[in-house]
Amino acid sequence: MNNKILVVDDEEIQANIISNILKNETYVVTKAYSAEEALKLISKEEFSVLLVDLMMPGMGGMGLLKTVKEQNIGSNLIIMTAYGTIETAVEAMKNGAFDYLTKPFSKDELLVNVKKAVKAYNLLKQNENLREELEYINEEQKLIGKSGAMRAVFKLIEKVSNNDTVNVLITGESGTGKELVAREIHERSARAEMPFVPVNCSAIPESLLESELFGYKKGAFTGAVSNREGKFKKANYGTIFLDEIADMPLSMQVKLLRVIQDREVTPVGGDEPFNVDVRIISATNKNLQVLVENGQFRDDLFYRLNVVPIHIPSLRERREDIPLLVEHITVKLNKKLKKNIPAPSKEIIKRFMRYDFPGNIRELENILERGFILSDNGVLKSEHFPLLTEENKRIEQPTGGGTLKEISLEARKKAERDAINKALLQTSWNRVKAARLLGVDYKTLRTKMKDLNIKPQYEERSDT
Repeated sequence: MNNKILVVDDEEIQANIISNILKNETYVVTKAYSAEEALKLISKEEFSVLLVDLMMPGMGGMGLLKTVKEQNIGSNLIIMTAYGTIETAVEAMKNGAFDYLTKPFSKDELLVNVKKAVKAYNLLKQNENLREELEYINEEQKLIGKSGAMRAVFKLIEKVSNNDTVNVLITGESGTGKELVAREIHERSARAEMPFVPVNCSAIPESLLESELFGYKKGAFTGAVSNREGKFKKANYGTIFLDEIADMPLSMQVKLLRVIQDREVTPVGGDEPFNVDVRIISATNKNLQVLVENGQFRDDLFYRLNVVPIHIPSLRERREDIPLLVEHITVKLNKKLKKNIPAPSKEIIKRFMRYDFPGNIRELENILERGFILSDNGVLKSEHFPLLTEENKRIEQPTGGGTLKEISLEARKKAERDAINKALLQTSWNRVKAARLLGVDYKTLRTKMKDLNIKPQYEERSDT
């Protein structure tokens, strides 16, 4: 908080009186005895409030006010004068004065006006900082790509953004940036000024999902000590993003379908529904059509959500975007880690281009961040990317020779390695869940991982 005050008055006694009153209220006070002296101080230090006498030799208080505004100095300026006419007050306010004090003024008058001006200044600064932070976040999280596959995605985003009521289903592998696409749609739509509320359906236990989405009333269940808004209420007039929609239990699918049909939400333990105007964007890395055929996902809900489908290509399907992404992530990591490391060399980029990235952009970011952390001299080297080195060795080995049996064995190993890596990434390296997904027991998965030399790419994760 900036509580620095500059008192500008050519009468030294008056300046001292005002200064002492403010100092007793813990303000940090500086004095200037002319407008010209004040300008020199302002150029070196930032003050939240300028208390300026109107009638002074030289440029005077009004001249100082005009100069401050012309130079876009953010300090709030309060004019003080013994010549309090309506005309001078109006002129000062027109020229951008925060307030106007007529001498003689009381101590209380002075303190009330200064307190108000300091609060307004600091609130404005907080808002400016928040805007800059949001701009930074938006810059960090923007979609990157010039490939044909991504250009097709951008066109779809543009089309669905123009209609802010149609539901969108975003599909794609883990780490491809499905939430970024959802945010882009929201920010380009007429709902951009309203909330964007993301919900990870797989991260919320089934018993809590209904109350999380719809809210609850006090006393609805043990622990419900007060009313609570659900995600739909928080997203009202904005967008709700239902990530991992395929993991939503069938019992909840019925209730979500009712919300889409009726545009009404009833909190748990309540009997009065309230209307919601929410755009629904959902996402999944699974094939919902297959889940529908297997009875694991309701077909009527699928058709409601899948009004406009957008598929995000994997990174291996848009390899030409890798250099752009590497450049963007390098800038982001330098800001995050407070470093100044140049982008990787062309040779390293070539290795990136040959790697399949089963974890897509998220894996690319993690690999680069690991390189940044391992780099101790400000230069990224091949040894900082051991995963790429091992993978490229496998890719570069000739596969044309050998017997049919050897070729078949090699192909089987590659297929098994790809399937295991994909399952591990989908389950955030939880090997118990990955084994279940692959239809094998935990011990078999551990043995396969050892045989195929599959190790955690970033860090060990718990299997519980």
